[in-house]
Amino acid sequence: MEPFTLDDPQRGVVVAQTRGTSFAAACAEAQGKYEVDVIQKDGSVHTEVVEVDAVGSLGDAAARAAFMQLPGKLPTLRFIGFGVTESGIVKGGPAIVDLTELLYNCFQANPSNVVSVINTDNLPSNGDTIKKLVLETEWTGKPTDPTAFRAYVEAKVHFHNTMVDRLTSHRPGNPLVPLTEPWPTKTLVIEDLQGVLNAGVFSALPGVHIRTVAGKLELDHLVKLSIANAVHTAMVYLLALTRAKTTCEVLNYPEIRQFLDLLFAKDISPSLEVRGISKDEAQRAYDEWMGRVEHKHFGLDNFWVGQNAMLKYGVRLFSSVEAMVAKDATYRPSVFMAFATAIILRYLTPTQADSRKESVGAPEIFVGTLDSIQNRTPIFSATEKTWIYANGLSANISTGKYEFMDGEKGQTAKLLWRISQNVLGASQSSSHVFPKSARAESSSEVSSGVGVAVATILSAVKGFDLTNEACASFAADVAALYQRLVSGKQTAMETLSDVLRNHQTSEYLGTKEEVA
Repeated sequence: MEPFTLDDPQRGVVVAQTRGTSFAAACAEAQGKYEVDVIQKDGSVHTEVVEVDAVGSLGDAAARAAFMQLPGKLPTLRFIGFGVTESGIVKGGPAIVDLTELLYNCFQANPSNVVSVINTDNLPSNGDTIKKLVLETEWTGKPTDPTAFRAYVEAKVHFHNTMVDRLTSHRPGNPLVPLTEPWPTKTLVIEDLQGVLNAGVFSALPGVHIRTVAGKLELDHLVKLSIANAVHTAMVYLLALTRAKTTCEVLNYPEIRQFLDLLFAKDISPSLEVRGISKDEAQRAYDEWMGRVEHKHFGLDNFWVGQNAMLKYGVRLFSSVEAMVAKDATYRPSVFMAFATAIILRYLTPTQADSRKESVGAPEIFVGTLDSIQNRTPIFSATEKTWIYANGLSANISTGKYEFMDGEKGQTAKLLWRISQNVLGASQSSSHVFPKSARAESSSEVSSGVGVAVATILSAVKGFDLTNEACASFAADVAALYQRLVSGKQTAMETLSDVLRNHQTSEYLGTKEEVA
């Protein structure tokens, strides 16, 4: 099957691999077919076969040239799916340049056609962003006067804002075959304020919704961000530290479900209500999400989900606190929100002083240590291997070592390394085995230092204001829990058990007064 060769221009479903050639080559070898595995609740796998009319890679110069000629061969071209993630939606990015050149060729071949560009990444206002980038793009063959092309883009090309939601991994042993869950309620939501889409046809598809009223898509994003994404962020670091590799292992820890239920009830649901989402709608979304998370046959890598921890924390979890503090002067974040925060800081705490870089100018890579094994269950050879979970970052459940990055400069990790060493030093100095050094800080000094460090880290999160009583009290709660988590005396799950048992009292915060 030659790249981007069409037999029937009236039914041209074309797939272009934006970089690399592996998927395009495999699809071409299979005569334009590829498989998608859907794993059901009972563990059975239904394999769907998708057929396309042409396929190729834009990473190959000849294939790319053939791809750019397609608008002249597709007189009824109507939709361009743009399956590019946020990292590729940047000014001058190869995928943006390819899209712009393709649209220019559409303009030249069929200037009267209306074209919809539909992105499948959850970048907020993704359609608006892509349109802006297209209008700014320089490309080989760009006309000296692009006025007519710009007018075409404004009048005939619709860059729809979208939201997508379907957990996807890959078939074991074959990264070219997607492995996914059954269609969720909101698999794809498309904003169509100009009414150019056939809403009846689209809405008949499972999980597809068309939003024709301004502001509705933002509420869809809000529910997904504050429930589905927030729950993931609240649980994956705890699971990882407990030496659980995938999200579906949450089923082994009923305490985690109890924690998530309370976090939802006390912080997330009230924050959604003050932002226009009813309790009933929030509860339905939460119940559906937990049903998906607790799919015992399908889960995502906890370490992979846990990337970009502080960025995700701010937009997924603390955004609920920010909304409540702004609307309700009596609101105080719950201990469950404090625990979710402290767990993230524990995960971002290096356990060795050195770090490494993949290349000059690249972000630093730190090494952390998982909690100790709490039972005598043997860890078999299948889990003893080190695996690469993302961007050259590795983890090993058996040794308990994992690598992670902390933004571009690693400031949070470096600060947590220093303060955690003080906590460990004080913890050892209080034992008979490690007599207290004459230079060792007192426990109150250590706790005070932890409080300052945590407040410093949280102050970099959007919406956190240390002068606000609710935020200051919250920071003290987080610091007290973090100190317990890094003291070496309790695992994360043991600390959570204490929090669940004593959350109506202040027993879980034995050091809160000292860190305040």
